[in-house]
Amino acid sequence: MIRQSLSRTQTATFCIELPNARLHEMPTPVGTGFFVSPEGWFVTAAHVVTENGASDGPVRSDLGKAWLMKEPNALTGFSTMLQGMTLEHIEPRTDFALLRVDFNANSAKDWLKGRTGFPFLEVSRRDLEEGEPVYSFGYPLSSATAEESQGAVIGHSSLSPRVTSAIVSSRTDVTRMAWGPGDEKVYVLDKALNYGNSGGPIVASETGRVHALCSRFQPVFVPQNHLRDSNGQMLHVMVPSLYGVVSSLGNSSVLGVLEAKGVSLASD
Repeated sequence: MIRQSLSRTQTATFCIELPNARLHEMPTPVGTGFFVSPEGWFVTAAHVVTENGASDGPVRSDLGKAWLMKEPNALTGFSTMLQGMTLEHIEPRTDFALLRVDFNANSAKDWLKGRTGFPFLEVSRRDLEEGEPVYSFGYPLSSATAEESQGAVIGHSSLSPRVTSAIVSSRTDVTRMAWGPGDEKVYVLDKALNYGNSGGPIVASETGRVHALCSRFQPVFVPQNHLRDSNGQMLHVMVPSLYGVVSSLGNSSVLGVLEAKGVSLASD
């Protein structure tokens, strides 16, 4: 089932690169995002576009310098770079950010020649079920290098596109004493999602529609009975990502924003 929609998912999904002060302001991979309309509405995680990597952190002031990058195409041999991105809405509670990419500013690029809009993923308002097969596509483990030589900065970014298949392990992250209608909808996946997957799409394998975005992982601290610190306390080893926790696009606040922007929403 994944193969039936994967090409469309890959075409609509990009690596987000932002300037890195430690690398002479060279654009560096920070996460993943995807188009949800041909007009250029683009979704990523809120924590991807903040200064401190927290969903409620201060928004970066250099988003206008962002690059949306894609690996070289197997048929054409060239990579894709889009620019002209502005932040239109951010919602820390659901780790949701909506940006707008200017189509006219990018329409002359070879990749978009002959197109009247951006390739996109259709958003579904349906809730995923436990045990339902899904997959993610994104750019985990991507990296960049930059060196200054004779007054010039020579840089290179390396993208690592990856497909991850999973099932919905749970619709509950952690239990609470009580639940309310305004609580955040999340899904827990039975597969790890790595740094760089953040903001990428979670797609239903059977329909090819996007239901959520990669938000965070669920670390586990494993006790090590044979290891002690200087005070004799048992040490723990953190396993960073046994499960992926993803934020549903079916949250009412997110659906409201998308509808207000004219983004088409599917019911299945």
